[in-house]
Amino acid sequence: MDRLRKIFLAAAFFLSALASAPAAIASTVQAEQSKNVTYRGKVVDSQTGEPLPGAAVLLKGSHRWGTSADKDGNFSLTMPAGKNIVLEVSCLSYKTLEVVPSGTDGLTFALEPDNTFLDEVQVVAYGQQRKMSVTGAIASISSEDILKSPSGSVANALAGAITGVSSVQVSGQPGAEDPEIYVRGTGSLSNEASKPLILVDGIERSFFQMDPNEIANITVLKDAASTAVFGVRGANGVILVTTKRGEEGKNRISFSSQYGITQPLRHLKSVTSLEYAQIYNEAQRSDNPDIPESALKFSPFVLEMFESGGDPIMFPSIDWDDYIFKDTAWQTQHNVTLSGGSTRFRYFVSLGYLYQDGIMKQFDLTYNPNYTYNRYNYRANVDIDLTKTTNLKINLGGR
Repeated sequence: MDRLRKIFLAAAFFLSALASAPAAIASTVQAEQSKNVTYRGKVVDSQTGEPLPGAAVLLKGSHRWGTSADKDGNFSLTMPAGKNIVLEVSCLSYKTLEVVPSGTDGLTFALEPDNTFLDEVQVVAYGQQRKMSVTGAIASISSEDILKSPSGSVANALAGAITGVSSVQVSGQPGAEDPEIYVRGTGSLSNEASKPLILVDGIERSFFQMDPNEIANITVLKDAASTAVFGVRGANGVILVTTKRGEEGKNRISFSSQYGITQPLRHLKSVTSLEYAQIYNEAQRSDNPDIPESALKFSPFVLEMFESGGDPIMFPSIDWDDYIFKDTAWQTQHNVTLSGGSTRFRYFVSLGYLYQDGIMKQFDLTYNPNYTYNRYNYRANVDIDLTKTTNLKINLGGR
């Protein structure tokens, strides 16, 4: 009887605990919810007071807790409560605002317009314009983006970096890798007549072998609206290259060094001597099925010698691509620049060096059979304010 009594009491205790479990779970959820806080408010323009729909309100440093304003600029953000809460409010073309909320309801965040991207200048045909006033098809690339490509020819760095610009590189020989460059394809019957007009600081010349460290930006004019001032010379597009110039301030010295490895896009794989002989004999049999064995170009004895490799002098089998060429070659590029000046005199000086090695093996020769390339670039741009209305510019550059 005592045993049955103990079993009955244990069952009753279990059933009572099970009945009270939902209440315990509900109280736990309620406690967790009490740890959350909801911020409600509105995001507006600081100048006009107009609501900013789509503005983002985030917990700073977190991508999990955030929301966006509705069409009236109102927002509601629920997140865990805590100390030192900082909200980050942002909207396109407005400055990002970081604020510590003073309450939870009735918050108003006023964002200031960010007009810096409208005030940026764009190099055009003869001078500069604000980007917001440019209506032609114009694209540009800065020096920082050009330096991301380790190519020895600057023109190769434009491929894939500027829309509408394509380049065709016909040689990988060091020093001879200048491509043929086109803007929006070819527009004439010959390649020469389809090439764009290239101007470096307003002077018609090539920029392919310039040191990328001395280039400030490259601008490509692609349509008739932007190339109209060049007349028929701009029919295939215009590429404007602007070199760096000195700025007022302390003297600045910079040095950069790059090391890279060049390699062929692919190596041609050829058949062995045995495979070539077998395929040649097969071709003869295809042309004349009744041809006797003695009339075949390669006899069974020759095939056996190719297969065994017993006489590599008389019956060689060499992969010439692997025998002559290396898999990789070194390339180095170094540059040092000096710039600075005062209110009336400014200067920029650059010295650069490029070395490209070839991929041919040297063996035991006393000379290097490779195609190697050593390039030295120099540039000196000087600006002198002779008077308040007269400025003298001196550009000296070469390689």
